[in-house]
Amino acid sequence: MSPARRHGSISARLVFMLALVAVAVFSVTGLLLHKVLEQVLMDDEGADLRGKIDVVKHFIKETPDAGELPMLSRHLAATSIGGRFRWNVWLVGRDGQMLYGAEPMPPTVQHEGDKVLLRRQDGIALRGASFRLPDDAVFPDAQVFIGMDPRPRQNMLATYDAWGIVVGAAGVLCTIALAWLATRRGLRALSELSSEAEQIQPGTLSRRLTPPEHSAELMPLAERFNDVLARMEEAWHQLEGFNANVAHELRTPLAIMINGAEVALARDRPADEMRDVLESHLEELRGMASMINDMLFLARADQGDAAKDLAELSLREEALDVGEYVEVLLDEKQQRFSVEGEQRIPANRALLRRALVNLLTNASRHAPAGTTLTVRIEPWEDTAGARMSVLNPGEPIPEEVRRRMFDRFWRGEVSRAKSGDRFGLGLAIVRAVARMHGGETFVGTDGADGRTQIGFTLRPASSPSPTDRPLPTAKTG
Repeated sequence: MSPARRHGSISARLVFMLALVAVAVFSVTGLLLHKVLEQVLMDDEGADLRGKIDVVKHFIKETPDAGELPMLSRHLAATSIGGRFRWNVWLVGRDGQMLYGAEPMPPTVQHEGDKVLLRRQDGIALRGASFRLPDDAVFPDAQVFIGMDPRPRQNMLATYDAWGIVVGAAGVLCTIALAWLATRRGLRALSELSSEAEQIQPGTLSRRLTPPEHSAELMPLAERFNDVLARMEEAWHQLEGFNANVAHELRTPLAIMINGAEVALARDRPADEMRDVLESHLEELRGMASMINDMLFLARADQGDAAKDLAELSLREEALDVGEYVEVLLDEKQQRFSVEGEQRIPANRALLRRALVNLLTNASRHAPAGTTLTVRIEPWEDTAGARMSVLNPGEPIPEEVRRRMFDRFWRGEVSRAKSGDRFGLGLAIVRAVARMHGGETFVGTDGADGRTQIGFTLRPASSPSPTDRPLPTAKTG
């Protein structure tokens, strides 16, 4: 069973919901129309009843004496069959004798206010009215009963309800059919996007969805999906390059170790020579272990790990301590070291020092001999964060290098041969440390004297996220 069948489709759910809405609307509308028609019939019945009463009173008043009862009976008989409904009239004398009635007098009479309910022997209840004649009438103190047969009105309501159900059911079916056609047409763009997305494979990440310009709802979705594809394509290419870089970096030391072992085992050698071989292999293994540890550290940073064990640090004191640590390296090129500014901020001391060591060693490697390397510490805009950078008077950094210098395994040299113990992970680690402290890296040119400026920002845990505010750019001349 396909996922679409297992979880249902949007079209089916929309049609089902519209069907429920149609049932509710037609049901409520039919009920309201039933109530309105019933009230109209009741009002018409009341008006007809009042008219019957006036007519009966008129005929009785026009009767000259009791001997004209046959003529009165004919008039009342005509009154009984007139009108929209079938009316029955009874004239009962003072002594209880029925003077007129088209049919037997109902045995049960119930008074309901100014109206009466006459229940016949067959169980049919006639609703009507009754009144007594005055003493000076031809039939003094006689009582007149007028009742209406309710069956025509009931039959009319029943017929209306039956047709209402038929029309409502037809309306619901038409709504379902039209809703199905409308949703199929309305969601056609979504189906097309789904078909295009299905064609995208790991090897075709350069493909993009066609934004449906006629759909204001799906246009943002397609654009965001294309943005995700662009990031995935970039990440895929980076992963491919990363795998190639890892293989290249591991291949050289492994080849050295294999060749050394083969040469050492080709013939019997003295213990001193074997010791030299093992020491050489141990040096290569330590380098590989260092690279693997750096890769694991970067992997944890990529997964969103934040810096832990934070302590309130003086960034100036930390920079001075790191300067003493790399002093031997600086002395080799007769370089000097200075610190500008001060800021206190919660940070992880080990990670902070690791980032500063990488920045200083990178700056020392590219700065001319006899120059001064400066660590500049500044507040980070209006937050409680800090901005640390290393300035050196080296050559300006090209834009292409700026975009890639924080990538893993990337080195500015054309040759991929290692320089010393470098694997091209130093600046990548700087960026990871910055992100673990809520900041980012930056590179630029200092506006004062054109020195190269490379650094990172640090943000306290309570400050706004760097994704919520633009990062400050390096000062440019």
